[in-house]
Amino acid sequence: MKKAKRAIVIGFDAPIVKSIRKYIKEGKMPNVSKLVGEGVWAENCLVPHPTITPPNWTTIATGAWLGTHSITCFNVHKPGDPLDKTHQGFLTEDCKAEYIWNAAADAGFETILLNYPSTWPNAVKKGIQIAGAGLGVNEYRDDEDYPGPFYTTLGADLFFSTEEYPESTSLNFRAPSGWRNLHNKNGKEAELKISLRLSKMESREPPWYLLLQDTTGKGFEQVIISREKDTKKAFATLKVGQWSEKLYQEIETDKGRKRIVFKIKLVELSSDGSKVRLYFTPLCALEGFSSPPEIAKELEMIEGLPLPNSFYSGYHFEWFDLDTLIELIQLQNLWFAEAAHHLLSSHPWTLFFMHAHCPDHSYHAFINKLEQASCKDKEVVSRHLKAEAGFYESLDRMVGRILEVIDEETVVVITSDHGAVPTRDIFESDFHHFNVEEILKNAGLLTIRKDELTGKDTIDWSKTKAVPQRSVYIYVNLKDRDPDGIVEPKDYEKVQNEIIKVLYDYTDPKTGKKPIAFALKKQDARIIGLYGDYIGDVVYGINPEVSGEHGRQLPTGEWGMGSMKGLFIISGPGIKKNFALKRTIWLTDIVPTLCYLMDLPVPKDTEGAVIYQAFEDHDFKRKEIETLRRNYERMRKAISAERRLTHNY
Repeated sequence: MKKAKRAIVIGFDAPIVKSIRKYIKEGKMPNVSKLVGEGVWAENCLVPHPTITPPNWTTIATGAWLGTHSITCFNVHKPGDPLDKTHQGFLTEDCKAEYIWNAAADAGFETILLNYPSTWPNAVKKGIQIAGAGLGVNEYRDDEDYPGPFYTTLGADLFFSTEEYPESTSLNFRAPSGWRNLHNKNGKEAELKISLRLSKMESREPPWYLLLQDTTGKGFEQVIISREKDTKKAFATLKVGQWSEKLYQEIETDKGRKRIVFKIKLVELSSDGSKVRLYFTPLCALEGFSSPPEIAKELEMIEGLPLPNSFYSGYHFEWFDLDTLIELIQLQNLWFAEAAHHLLSSHPWTLFFMHAHCPDHSYHAFINKLEQASCKDKEVVSRHLKAEAGFYESLDRMVGRILEVIDEETVVVITSDHGAVPTRDIFESDFHHFNVEEILKNAGLLTIRKDELTGKDTIDWSKTKAVPQRSVYIYVNLKDRDPDGIVEPKDYEKVQNEIIKVLYDYTDPKTGKKPIAFALKKQDARIIGLYGDYIGDVVYGINPEVSGEHGRQLPTGEWGMGSMKGLFIISGPGIKKNFALKRTIWLTDIVPTLCYLMDLPVPKDTEGAVIYQAFEDHDFKRKEIETLRRNYERMRKAISAERRLTHNY
């Protein structure tokens, strides 16, 4: 059997396997389809619980269960901290297991890592790392003190409008004055204040200028954007619906001058200038996201944009339409494709791991509008299905560009951390909103009081026995372990039993259904790979029809057009062709399978199994060893015979 010498692992975040199958059948994902035809598709790829991003990408890279690598949810709770204190699980130091690429590094092999979550900083001993501190490049989730969910390197996207929108900046127009090279004075001007939204930096940049132009005498039909009042120095001229070219600028911040790249779209312009909407993509830094640092310089001029994922909020804020959202996703995936192509073509590597966060945010944005059962408006469903096809086609093009650099000795894996299921708005759902905090409060296990200073609800720790934390955990407020503990150690298991009872007793008041699929004591959760100091005292999972696209749902959950199952496709030397694998595989199995195929050192904490049934010859390793033994014995006998000779002729 031909040996694999290199491996590429491409990750999609939260794809729905059923949707990928549909788009392959429709011919919209030809590159992924080619891999399926030349390889193996696992029909039952299961992911760890909870079904959420940081822990499951860490499992893919280590082959270890969550209890072993210790990133046990989107956030991490450190033992000994107050029970309401967590931080997002994107720091390398939070991972207690060895990554496959570092086991490989000890044997001299190099790795390229591109936007792989929960690996910042310096996760790679030998090779190149691009991003990893968030879900996109120029996005960081590694700061406990920052008040937001994440921050951008320089600035999130900006929106300027004559009408009020969330987080937008108002445009106030006046007659143009002081402009050079202005041939038509029938215009309007406004200042553009360049803020650094969702950034730790503050802008010190003087205002830029927006000029509405009427070049035909029929009303305003285009705008120019300039840093000076000089039309010859304008860096963008746009009509409605038009994107600018990639714009490279320097801006002044409280941390000095910073180089950025971005694009601008004119979303709306009425002929009388009364309605204007102007969108700036995130202001992407051109450095600060690579290791070694100088590698970022190589990627400055590639196509696409190194976007953080902050642009999804613009869709929620109604800054732009669905088509623009897909255009932004395509810009991000194009950058990933070109960055991967350049790095793989220009640098030595044995392993390449990457992650694209779409489809996850897209499904969070509009999964309920993808099927008639959730959305009764057929036109809305049709429009969103077109958008879904658009982002899968974008991912497929990314895969195709990466495949251009591989050879016949490269094994390719496409995988995911989890899937997604529809969830209707909590006010419209057939299922009442499932709130664990309310269940515990009603059972007398959790007490809330008003804070005298702020007037906000806060936990009364002196009367609280149990508190929910993160996606699937409930903690006993235990004496001698937790800072405000009140439960005596002798009553620990008694309170665990109380928690489990009230979870199982709860019935949805609207449907009469039970949301809880399972509830386990901490000491019993080892059967699903959860154990140790980084999980709660009770672990639970919910049925897939309960609110939330993923996280708390069972890894086997199927609901409507959605599925929580993982994606696993493998193709390359020694792999069966066009084969549907029926057996259950887990994300823990990817690392040992690659190590077995490539004769790589196995990471010391790997717990998964080799997927033998994906190989053309499941017994090839034993045959290799037998051949080596025969050859060795043949050589040993020959050398022994030569040594017994008393003379040579």
